[in-house]
Amino acid sequence: MESRLHLVFRSYGGENTKNRPAWYSKQLALASFVRAARRVPTAEVIFLNDGPIPPDLLELMQSAGRIISIPHGPVGMRGSYWRAVTLPRKHPDWPDHDILSLNEDDYLFRADAFRLLEAAAAGVPQASYFSLYGTRPDYSDSRAREEFSLPRTWAPEGDQVVGGRVWFNQPGITSTFSGRVGAFRKDAAVFAHCMIPFRRRFLDHETCLLYQGVVPYHGSEIFCGLPDDYVPGVRGLLRTAVLVPFRLALNAHAVARRRTRHLLYCLTPNMATHMEHPVISPDHDWTAEAMDVADWARAQGLARMAKSIERGRCAQESCR
Repeated sequence: MESRLHLVFRSYGGENTKNRPAWYSKQLALASFVRAARRVPTAEVIFLNDGPIPPDLLELMQSAGRIISIPHGPVGMRGSYWRAVTLPRKHPDWPDHDILSLNEDDYLFRADAFRLLEAAAAGVPQASYFSLYGTRPDYSDSRAREEFSLPRTWAPEGDQVVGGRVWFNQPGITSTFSGRVGAFRKDAAVFAHCMIPFRRRFLDHETCLLYQGVVPYHGSEIFCGLPDDYVPGVRGLLRTAVLVPFRLALNAHAVARRRTRHLLYCLTPNMATHMEHPVISPDHDWTAEAMDVADWARAQGLARMAKSIERGRCAQESCR
């Protein structure tokens, strides 16, 4: 059964102070998304905007898809995320086998990213969620568990190959990912649970573990959390007292999900990257990719956007 892609670009009009590469820009992220989306003519393109968007970005959005502005925005990262993962509730006409793809505005996408996602929807039927970005842990290295916050019981399913491309079972991913609409509907309680008890963030890694039926905390982890989570001191002790009941509840939720596991698979080599140091994907020349996006933008008549993207390369070269 053919799955239609619903490609969502989550956009925020402001900026933050993350450690970005010189060629990073919101213009680059948007242009690369639109370029990749147009490789899948049957896809529905949606721009989920949180707060006012600069005119040059808004103009491209209006020409490329449907715009949904979050009421009373900006509502922030959590509010925008929740609005995105619950979109299937507002679109009961979307079949369960369709794919909802959620994409943040600080990622760079390769041209064929969504075309390969569409192929995986049919070619990896055991996958409920998909990621175009992420590193495969080296399970032979004892340090991998700490580096990737792997629970003791994590064991990946086998690789899947579609069109010569490898998809591997991934333990967790951040907020740029895709999934079957039916999985989003069934996992709404998982997404909601992992937003408690925090006010400004959510547990994206634990979200992925839960919907895959993996218990996240074992032994001392119930008190200290996953690797690098516990900070010694009075604040850490108080935080532990608050989080222990929450972690026990997450464990129970994961056990309940073991019979209805929804697996997450990631594409390698990556077809997207988070534009932030030090997590930029190492398996592609992303500076060259950015310049390819600039060439595409110029060919689309977006000369100002192309120049803006190219200024990033000039800034990078001047730092050498």
